[in-house]
Amino acid sequence: PAGPVAAAAAPADPLVVNEITPEVLRDAVAPVTISGTVAGTPGSYVKVMVRYSPNRPLASRNEMAAYLSEQGYAPSNYNTKVQATPLDQAGKLPFRFTVTPQDLRMSQAGVYPFAVEVTDAATGQRIAIERTFLTYAPKGEQIPKVKLALALPLVDRPHRADDATFMDDDLSPSLASGRLAALLQTAQDTGDKVTWFVDPALLDDVRVLSAGARSVRGVRKEADPAAGQWLNGLRGALTGKPVVATPYADPDMTALVHFGLDKQAAASVQRGAALASEVLGREIHGSTAWPAGGRIDRDTLDELAISGVTSVLLSGDSLPVRAPAPDDPAAFTSTPVTPDGAATLYSVADKPLTALLADPTLSAVLGGNVSAPGAAMLARQRFLAETAMIAFERANAQPGLPDRSAQPNQSTQGGPGGSTGSAKTSSPTVIAVPGSHLWTPDPAFVSGLLQAASAAPWLRMTSLDSVTPGRGEAPRDDLAYTERDRQSELSRSHLATVRKLERKAEAAATVTVEHTDLFHAAILRLASASFRGDAKRAASFAQRVKETIDQRITGVSVLDSPRSVAGSNGQVPVSVANNLDEDIEIRIRVTSGNKSRLAIDAPDGTYRTQPTRVLAGRSQLVNVPVIVRGGGGEASISVQLLTDGDVAYGNAVRVVVRATGYTGIAVVIVGAALVIMLAAVVMRVLRRRSRRAFPFDGTTAGGGPPEDRPDAVPAERTQSP
Repeated sequence: PAGPVAAAAAPADPLVVNEITPEVLRDAVAPVTISGTVAGTPGSYVKVMVRYSPNRPLASRNEMAAYLSEQGYAPSNYNTKVQATPLDQAGKLPFRFTVTPQDLRMSQAGVYPFAVEVTDAATGQRIAIERTFLTYAPKGEQIPKVKLALALPLVDRPHRADDATFMDDDLSPSLASGRLAALLQTAQDTGDKVTWFVDPALLDDVRVLSAGARSVRGVRKEADPAAGQWLNGLRGALTGKPVVATPYADPDMTALVHFGLDKQAAASVQRGAALASEVLGREIHGSTAWPAGGRIDRDTLDELAISGVTSVLLSGDSLPVRAPAPDDPAAFTSTPVTPDGAATLYSVADKPLTALLADPTLSAVLGGNVSAPGAAMLARQRFLAETAMIAFERANAQPGLPDRSAQPNQSTQGGPGGSTGSAKTSSPTVIAVPGSHLWTPDPAFVSGLLQAASAAPWLRMTSLDSVTPGRGEAPRDDLAYTERDRQSELSRSHLATVRKLERKAEAAATVTVEHTDLFHAAILRLASASFRGDAKRAASFAQRVKETIDQRITGVSVLDSPRSVAGSNGQVPVSVANNLDEDIEIRIRVTSGNKSRLAIDAPDGTYRTQPTRVLAGRSQLVNVPVIVRGGGGEASISVQLLTDGDVAYGNAVRVVVRATGYTGIAVVIVGAALVIMLAAVVMRVLRRRSRRAFPFDGTTAGGGPPEDRPDAVPAERTQSP
């Protein structure tokens, strides 16, 4: 038979632009090198040209977006840089050429559209086009400044269900050469202005992995030395850098609050900061929250504020700028301005919170996939151009300054970017974050982006904790949280399971004399936002946690062997066995399952004990008073163990009781027996008297034996009683 058909190779991208240097143009006559590759049919003739817009830079970020999507802005000029040339036998044509800002007629500082286009040399039809931007910032001209804050997540999915059981063995390869290894490399390469959000649950998982043998779904595995090396490397990489602890296991905070699990939401915040400080060996705060998806509603904001959070990192579109009224002069402003990256939020707490608002476009560039050839370079160009436009927007909108979009003939040494304009223009702050907490970075791309940003004359790196709302902040609408946002939360069925397990875990923790948080972390891990859209994984974790809690709870049990009670009232013994290695303090509640036959002799029909201590490895007997009714019969009692706080511990146990009314019958039987014995005694006394009246000793009144008397009658022989 024929072998398997090989999968067809993916077609090569017809155009790859992998170099534009320098990334920021500083000299009107300095060459700019553009290189790349055209792919197609071998031998076919193609042309490579550039498209640009002379004299006029783009006026706003809206124009930038329209240009990239071909929705309303297109460069009118073009210049053929590679004449008709055939592709080689492999169907490739490498190209490399240079242009200058002067060639492209860049007349002033700004962001310019620039495209590399490939056409069919014979027909002139477009084969491919790659759009990007060139940012022109001439030396000697003061460029408006923008403060840039980057926040990066160091978060992973939970790998343990209960504290002792790993549900998968994915952590080790990720630490060695996968996603977590890339995150460590990124942390080592970034400077001291980048803020890291670290999930303490991940740190804890890695610590357990490195500490000793572990169970992976019942299979014993030895400690992983590489995990310890990764953890030590992370401690070193984060030294001297701003670090924020996420709530433990990066929970879905909005889902918890909406389902009424406020206590768990607050506990995750407190545990997160404490554990991160312990593992990293330095004080780590958790006062800045970064919710899943960068979106929350008012209820969640209030809960976070009560839990000690003072700032929230959100997506910028979750707190939109309020549109001006139609009669407001601002409604007719020709140049829109990107709002500052911080705003004030009021909640039920006394002090307002700071909303740290990540720019959606910059965040998409930072967190995008740059694995394709040339993608990293184009992403850097886009990032630099977007931040530059933020600066230029402010300069254009500054009162009293000319609008650069309306002055195509302005010289490169003057204009709104000059000292007068920049002195009057406040420095806005922009924030960029990856869109997903489970971001997989390309360390080389992030490092290159940060280097380019640090070198850009309009950017100044700053840490996230330095970002505060400025004066005259733009008015904003309320928090935007849509029905789609709600639907993306953890499912209600999963949260119902979490609530049930939390109650069980609380009972297991409080029944011991010394309270313990055996399952506290396990319950918090079940609320991880990483379970969004992954119901199967969530259910498997919850089932494992349930099994572990149930196993712990069954360590304290009620013996359910049948009992008997005789009489109209009495006591039923109930035995509680403590097979744990700790003393417990427990209450017992007993009710009857059939009150018509067996009632509990208590005021409300329910027998309750005071807290009773049961020593480790011992049993405790409790006698329950009962009343037998209706002649007795088989009945049952329900025995429920309770914690000292009256929380049910385990399920109620049914104990069969065989109840009888034998006490009255026994009195009758004993009474009848006494009557019979008395009658027998009387008969015996009477017979003895009879014998005295009729002697049998062989003598007679005549003095001779009876047989010697002719009138003697023989006596009848009977047994005495």
